Amino acid sequence: MPLLFLLFIAIATGALSAYAGLDEVRHSSDPVWRMEACLALVLFVGFVRLPTAIYFYVFHGDWFLFYWVDTGRATWVWGLLAVLLLLGSASLGFVLGATLCRASRNVAARRFALGAILIALAVWPLAWARLSVVGSYRQFTRDYGLVPFFASSAFYSGLAMLIIIGLAFGSALYRIDRHTRAGG
Repeated sequence: MPLLFLLFIAIATGALSAYAGLDEVRHSSDPVWRMEACLALVLFVGFVRLPTAIYFYVFHGDWFLFYWVDTGRATWVWGLLAVLLLLGSASLGFVLGATLCRASRNVAARRFALGAILIALAVWPLAWARLSVVGSYRQFTRDYGLVPFFASSAFYSGLAMLIIIGLAFGSALYRIDRHTRAGG
């Protein structure tokens, strides 16, 4: 999963987490970072989303960053930047979602999340020229030794991680919603 895709999905999951904790968000005077919905998002990002991004950065770094930079140079800088962007986008999504929910604009919060998901999905066809092959920055810029995406380990690991992320996030949303609606 490329970074740009993960960033927009992180924004959507942040907004959907705030929406799932709608009752808490709307009725609590606590700051957003002290809400249980935020804690659930932090745990989800920390235990599922962040390891996914780290995996793709470590094993398919140049592809992960669309071959825009050579991750072989200043490796830790690009990795740190990717982690910070991912954390920031999840936080941004939650804060925007919570703000919309507190203002009783639930439909806008859902539409915002849906828009972020649609943009994330649009990354694939729009960047397919770069994402269709997997290799290093040097291989991409010199057009040799590249593996087609559907035959690469990036495809199979991405498919497995997409299933895990979907199940984990679905479970988290269900638990947040059930917990906040039960008044617990």
